[in-house]
Amino acid sequence: RSKMADSAAVATPAPPGGVDAENKAKAAFSAGAAKLLEPVMVEMDSRTDKILASQEVLTKQLDAFSAALGQFEGVGALPHLSQYSEKLNGSRRKLHKVDMTVQNTRERIDNIRRMHAQLLAFEKAQKERMMGAPKDKGEGGAGQATAPQA
Repeated sequence: RSKMADSAAVATPAPPGGVDAENKAKAAFSAGAAKLLEPVMVEMDSRTDKILASQEVLTKQLDAFSAALGQFEGVGALPHLSQYSEKLNGSRRKLHKVDMTVQNTRERIDNIRRMHAQLLAFEKAQKERMMGAPKDKGEGGAGQATAPQA
């Protein structure tokens, strides 16, 4: 490839309306996506809470049943209970895996919310700096921000 082709591939044209318009469009898109997904997130939170509550009840019932089966383990007359005890332990393991998956999903959603809040705060601070920048330049400081006067 020629040098001209390399420089053309690297250079990107300015967006229509300028960088400020592009930033506004990105902010509008971000806000719209957040509004669009908010009902889904609320519904998912509600369902996750219900899943965790039902799994807690199920875990307690499995533990109680397992304890009841444990009383009969030493008795030699009921050998078929051991296979049910094995199945019960398998169910407990599966329940634990589902619980961990739900917890991991919830943590990921919380991280997404945290990152979104940080992004919004960053965009707001950047916008405030941009809005304050023209005023600051004319008041004598070379790039230094001055406190707003009341």
